[in-house]
Amino acid sequence: MAKALTCLIWLAATTGALALAEMPDPGRDLYLTAGGYGCAVCHGPVANGSGQAGGPIRGATREAFEKALVEQPAMQLLVSVLSPGNIADLSRYLGSLAQIPLLELVYADSGWRVTQEAVTSGQTVQLVVVNDSFIDLSLSLPDFGFASITIAPLDTQVFEWVAVAGSFLLPDNGLFVVSVKDL
Repeated sequence: MAKALTCLIWLAATTGALALAEMPDPGRDLYLTAGGYGCAVCHGPVANGSGQAGGPIRGATREAFEKALVEQPAMQLLVSVLSPGNIADLSRYLGSLAQIPLLELVYADSGWRVTQEAVTSGQTVQLVVVNDSFIDLSLSLPDFGFASITIAPLDTQVFEWVAVAGSFLLPDNGLFVVSVKDL
């Protein structure tokens, strides 16, 4: 976690932008703490699923969230601790995540699975690295400004990167392409 925070601070300092994770957000705070354990336990650190039991909920609407609170047994546990204001904050946060492109790198079974969304230069990208193995994972993503990252077994780290136009090599030897922002 300390490395992820260090990377976020470094990114904010070098890009002149405040990292998204550093901005106050009651919805994000609830996402991490609701019910004493937070939504991230089941839905991943940025609602992307990350192989967790709850699956992805990035971009979920308030209606979908309220329906899940009624219909999903695990979600019903939260009904008594969430006020209507909490539900509004969480729904707004989940909706806002749909506006942030996601690049997810999952290491499992000695190989990589990559999920990426379209990105244009200047956008902040949430780079999620999942180690779904039982060994420490060390990797280098110099094209993204990360010389060395170590992720513990069965851990996930989230980094934010302000995209610049170009093609960037991924651990699976694929390319992550960032298009030029239309003027």
